[in-house]
Parts: sequence; C-alpha cells; structure tokens
Amino acid sequence: MPYFDMIQSRGHEGVFFCSDPDVGLKAIIGIHDTTLGPALGGCRMKSYSSESDALTDVLRLSRAMTYKSAVAGLNLGGGKSVVILDRPEQKTPELLKAFADRISLLRGNYIGAGDVGSNTNDLQIMHEQCPYITGLDQKDGGLGDSSILTALGVFRGIQAAVQEKLNRDEMDGLKIAIQGAGKVGFHLVEHLLAAGCEIFIADINEPVLAQVKEHYPTVTLCNPLELYDKDVDVFSPNAIGGTIDAGVAHSLKTKILAGGANNPLGSEKVAHMLHERDILYAPDFVINSGGVIMVACELEKQSFEAAREKTLGIYDTTLRVFEYAKQHGMLPWNAAQKLALNRIEEAQARGYHYGRGKNLNESVHFVS
Repeated sequence: MPYFDMIQSRGHEGVFFCSDPDVGLKAIIGIHDTTLGPALGGCRMKSYSSESDALTDVLRLSRAMTYKSAVAGLNLGGGKSVVILDRPEQKTPELLKAFADRISLLRGNYIGAGDVGSNTNDLQIMHEQCPYITGLDQKDGGLGDSSILTALGVFRGIQAAVQEKLNRDEMDGLKIAIQGAGKVGFHLVEHLLAAGCEIFIADINEPVLAQVKEHYPTVTLCNPLELYDKDVDVFSPNAIGGTIDAGVAHSLKTKILAGGANNPLGSEKVAHMLHERDILYAPDFVINSGGVIMVACELEKQSFEAAREKTLGIYDTTLRVFEYAKQHGMLPWNAAQKLALNRIEEAQARGYHYGRGKNLNESVHFVS
C-alpha cells in the first residue's frame, strides 16, 4: 500500500522522517491524534527488516496510544516513534541527542517516553537536549520505571476479566500462562502469585527466564511453543505484538486473553475468532495503560502514589468496556475503540483540539 494511503487510512495527522547521517540517525515519528492533548508515546529503538516495517510499527502503535490515553481518561493524544538501528552499538549519546533535537522541532506536539530498546538513561540524555521527554528515573525528577504500573494495570485488567468471565472476585487456584518474562511479565508474576495463582511462563530470552525462576521458584518454566498448549484460565501475552495470530487463536486452551503486549492480535479477524471460541479478550490498550497513566502524572508533577491510585481504576474501566460491548452487541476490542472515539468526538464537538490550537488544555506541564 502506498505510504500516504497507509497514513490516511489510519487517520494520522502526520508522520515525520528524521535523519542525521553524521551520527547514523534514521527515525520515524508518528502523530495519530492530538485532539485531547499532545501525542504521547514511547521511543522504540530496534532493528527492522525494512523501513516499511518500521513505518507500519509506528502507525499501529501511535493509533493504539490514542485509544489508550482516551479510554484512560487522560488529556493526551497518541504518538509513537522508532529509531531504526542496524546494530545496538549505533545507539550512542550523539544519536540520542540528534533524535531529541528532531523531537524538539515538533514543539511539544509529540512527547517521547521509554519503549523497547530505550531506557531511563537514554531518556535522560534526550531530556538534557529536549524538554518533551518523560518517563525519567526518580533521581532525574521522574517517577521511575513505568513497567511497575503497567504490570499493576494488567493485573487489574485480568481481575476484571475473571469477574466478567468466571464470576469470581478471588483468583486463588487459577492457572495463568504468561508469555514474556521481561519487565512487565516479571512484575505481573508477583501480583498473580500474591493472588494465589499457578503460573506457567515462557520467554525466548533464557537469562530473563532464569531470573524469574530465581525470584519466584514456584513458577513453571515452559518453552514458547509449549506455552500455547497449556490448559489455563488466562493466557497473558506480555512480549512483542502480533503473537496471537489465527493459528494460535484457533488452538489456545484458555477462557481469557489479557496481557500487557501492545497489539497482540495479528488482525481484527483474530478478535472475531476468539469471540467465536468463547474466549474473552481484554483489550490491550485498556489494561496496559498503567505506564501511560504514570508518565502523564509525571508530566503534571503528580506523585507515584497518585499514579498508582489511578492505575487501580483500570479494573472499573475494563468492566465498563465489557458492559458497553454487551449493551451494543460489539466485541470488547471494538467497544474499547468506540469509547475512545466517543471521547475524542465529544471534545471536537465542543471545539476542542489541542494540536490545532483550539481551547488548549493547559493542565499538561512538561518536566523541566
């Protein structure tokens, strides 16, 4: 599909290609919607098989950020950026500063944060060059690692799905399969074990998996393919996107699909397949919004405790999505998108549009 068709079909306001051959910078910034506020989204830094794949990633993820912030009730829009790395050694301070300069050109309409391949040290280097960066370490004036609240939000989303699907308030004895033992998966294990769950976990990164086993010896380690065959109550994807394709959806042995990975479904067709198999899907951008809630609170100079309290509300938000879906005969995935779009359209109907300078939301402040 031609690039402009790709951009326009998804409703993006703009896509910006950034370059600095002196430091090897090749980056793309996608701004999906700025009605409710500046487009917030992580800076993903990794290798891609093609520039087209990198653009597709930016478009999918930035649109998901619009939905995520809107459903969470935040005064923020949706954005995302990728820095294309041929090899990890390319991520130098010089490259990070050059990328920060390009973000500055957008004058706050895009705010960067952490993502795959970027950490708080990277963000601090960028923040020294550009004020439109959030997700900083506590020592640098931020609220710290956002994966902590992302995992808490996913846990609350799983609790809501268990209430909806299994009519249970307690989770004691439930079997949970966790795909991905990275930061979010690691913290999620702690919450689930405390709730009395039995955990099966897999990751392609053996050292990361070993670390989980060291801290939580009661978990059962699985290889990635074996995990799909586990007969469980909840399957929780917390790794890369797109892992739940049509083949996986056809064979999963679970009652609930709920995790922290962005865009875990390969397509909308997969959402319909899950519904047909009576598997409840808790939309990813609803339950993994703890991280964006945290960085939004950081922007507004609020405390970690305030961010945690708002993240706990993901339970009620998830139930509201399920209820809306039932009332309107929709899949939860479509219901969550509709709730997000309703909020954006209501703002536009009142004449609000942050990105176009109409009734700017002055509650957003940048970390200085």
